[in-house]
Amino acid sequence: MTRRETVLKHFEEQKDYMDERVKSGIELNRKGYAALKFVDKDKNPVKNIKFKAEQKTHDFNFGCNIFLLDEFETEEKNRTYRKIFPEVFNYAVAPFYWDGLEPQKGKPRYDRDSEKVYRRPAPDLVVEYCKANNIRIKGHCLVYDAFSPLWLPDDIDGIKREIKHHMEEIAGRYGDVIRDWDIVNEALCWTHYGNKAKENMTRLFRSEDYVRYPFELANRLPFERKFINDAYGIWDNFKSERTHCYLYLKDLIREGVKFDAIGLQFHQFKLRKDEEQYALDRYNPVRAFDALDTFAKLNKPIHISEVTVASYNGDAEDMDIQAELVKNMYKIWFSHKAMDGIVYWNLVDGYTHTWDPNDEDGGKLNMDVGENRFGGALLYSDLTPKPAFSALKKLINEEWHTSGVFTSNDNGIARFKGFKGEYELEFEYDGKTVKKQFHLDGRSDFETVICVN
Repeated sequence: MTRRETVLKHFEEQKDYMDERVKSGIELNRKGYAALKFVDKDKNPVKNIKFKAEQKTHDFNFGCNIFLLDEFETEEKNRTYRKIFPEVFNYAVAPFYWDGLEPQKGKPRYDRDSEKVYRRPAPDLVVEYCKANNIRIKGHCLVYDAFSPLWLPDDIDGIKREIKHHMEEIAGRYGDVIRDWDIVNEALCWTHYGNKAKENMTRLFRSEDYVRYPFELANRLPFERKFINDAYGIWDNFKSERTHCYLYLKDLIREGVKFDAIGLQFHQFKLRKDEEQYALDRYNPVRAFDALDTFAKLNKPIHISEVTVASYNGDAEDMDIQAELVKNMYKIWFSHKAMDGIVYWNLVDGYTHTWDPNDEDGGKLNMDVGENRFGGALLYSDLTPKPAFSALKKLINEEWHTSGVFTSNDNGIARFKGFKGEYELEFEYDGKTVKKQFHLDGRSDFETVICVN
């Protein structure tokens, strides 16, 4: 059996089921009816206004981490990265890993001109870029045992004091500009034995306060949407409401831990020889929808928060398979009612994470180490687009995009169905070209008044 047959077989076998759920889900969950009432300056209805409606933004969060902002070895690559990122993404994950943000106690790297740490652009630089490009931001992540600074104290009370100071400082500086935050990351993923990089945080990690305490703090601070993000016990060996991560989150809710949204990671960090089982567990429409349906019972918005789809740095066939997988999975995720965003993880091959705490440059351009070896990014190392990037760009900017020409009726009212987001209207009135903006949020009982003057 070829790789294509192995990895795409479940999409072929379940095509009718997937197509029906995707189509109906997108129509119900991602689109809404615009109700526009055109009036003159005296609020009289204006009939027969022929207008063009053009979608300018998506409400849905299409994201990627922005860890490589100004991180390349040439200015040409930096310019290309800055240009290409907003061609697809309206949402950026900014690095707030504590060890990289504050490698020396009391000397955080907030300012745009801070000393460089690879894959950790300073938050001010990220905020500046995202504001200029109308990109929403998620801060990732405030408490994460695997990336904690070595200078943390060796007692739980001392660690708590440092976490409190850390979170208060970040909230004070960025709480009004960054809406979404991963408060605790991967609490289920890591063993607390034998990891020197987090040996002090281990003391808190072993206690019940590891998750509870940061969320107690976060709920007293101006973090608008507080996420809990994890990778373990979700898709593999899925067991409906007995699934490991589901039970964990359900218990946290029962215990009164208040979080607003859920991040579920989706990394294909598997070798080729293990891909058949991976495809059964993940590249499988029935199982994917069942998992989303299950986690939706927690009544929280869901992000597929870190996506990697492997190409194994292979040939053209491998690249086409990666594109097919990206396209199919995005359709499933985008269509589901509980979904609020999808974040592809690494944008550029060759600049990803080695998982080696002693490797300061991430094994840059070494395709045989760490995440690089899976070839899971959307751009080649020279920043030219892979087929997966082109497929995703076409989905978001063309297939999931609304544009059309409509006319108001005798009562000055026009209705159309479109993807939720910001729109620009353009029409002629009284010899002039008029442009207006409105937001389509899907509330069919709400009329947006458009003054033609």
